[in-house]
Amino acid sequence: MDASTIGLRPARPEMNRPLIHAALHSRFKLRTYFLAACLICLHATSSAQEVQARAEAMLVHARQLSDIRSPGAPAFRLQATFSFLGDNLEPVQGTYTETWFSDLQWRRETVIGDSRHIEIAGSTKYWRVYPDGFPAQAIRLPALMTFLPPASLQLSFASISEHATPSVIAECAYSRPVAQNQSFVFCFEKKSGVLLEKTLPEKRPRNVVSFSCEYGSFRKFGNYEFPHEVVCLEDRHKTISADIVDLSIEPPMDPALFTPPADAIELDRCFGKTVRPTLSDFDLMIPDVDLDRVAWITVWFVVDTKGRPQDLRILRSISKGSHEKALDKVRNSRFNPGTCDGKPIAMVTSLEIPSTPK
Repeated sequence: MDASTIGLRPARPEMNRPLIHAALHSRFKLRTYFLAACLICLHATSSAQEVQARAEAMLVHARQLSDIRSPGAPAFRLQATFSFLGDNLEPVQGTYTETWFSDLQWRRETVIGDSRHIEIAGSTKYWRVYPDGFPAQAIRLPALMTFLPPASLQLSFASISEHATPSVIAECAYSRPVAQNQSFVFCFEKKSGVLLEKTLPEKRPRNVVSFSCEYGSFRKFGNYEFPHEVVCLEDRHKTISADIVDLSIEPPMDPALFTPPADAIELDRCFGKTVRPTLSDFDLMIPDVDLDRVAWITVWFVVDTKGRPQDLRILRSISKGSHEKALDKVRNSRFNPGTCDGKPIAMVTSLEIPSTPK
């Protein structure tokens, strides 16, 4: 029996075409939106990958141009003068000398008056002379003179932008925010590729500050281009400046330079993955006063393999009474020791302790 025998007429195919067309059109629109969304995602992913690759390539190129401590580079002696304002706004001046033969043998000495901060590195050991009260600003000199970020620094870069001044055009690579919306920033001269400026977020007891250094007066040193002027700022306020007065290749070997002084602190060197010490049992109490009246005392020390603080030093001068209280707090604290490739190792660290000045 077919449809005509019960009064039903077969449906005409063309009557359902509008519905079919509507369904197909809707499906086509969804597919178009989906494809468009995929293309946007793919473009964003591609752009992010391109930014990351380009920023990393810029850092690699800058190291090739200026890393005078790279493997195979010739031995050198570097001498610099520096200046900064002390805690009481008095001008402080000093000298910095580095003798470098290889990553396994170098010596750095920072001098202010009769006070000397010394670092000596050997193949497996590391020695440090750290006089009590030595200014924290001057401790930065080795890092300022090294100036290039280490290859081990892993960052996720978000953007690259161009900045022009009357004298130079620079390209700046910005990392994704790492602390309180602050990023690492590296600016390179567009023409040569040398690193002109770096900005690093630094954690403090109550906030994160932006510490930046500007490098200039690049001069030829063997196959490298090395800056001879450094100016550093903290939240745009000048903190320290340095000028290289001599940079010479292949200094004569003087074994006495690498003999540790009797009062040097001896530590093991780590060439693997390091994890810094962390507090395990310590209450950093803030005095019950207006925080604007709180002074922060920086204490430098070594955490041994058992998590005990050793060889404590005060980096910032306030009053003797405040010193003793800060030192007692650190002495009575306990830490998770630092590690090298997962094994405990004695390691240098520092803490900022709140104190109410008298």
